[in-house]
Amino acid sequence: MAKSLALDLAPRGIICIVMNPGWVRTDMGGPSATFDVETSCRNVANVIEQNGKSPGHRYLNYDGSELPW
Repeated sequence: MAKSLALDLAPRGIICIVMNPGWVRTDMGGPSATFDVETSCRNVANVIEQNGKSPGHRYLNYDGSELPW
């Protein structure tokens, strides 16, 4: 879906990023998860800022590394 959306929106200059926020301490992640919500949000924001001007679509990890589709 992200790839299709990226292709449809590319003429408008809109970039699509699919992200893994990491294992986050929430009701779903549980108390043993790696990150608290604030850290996860900061990680996601940093990755978006670093990759928000590159055209195309990517699947990125919370640390900015590219993940395979």
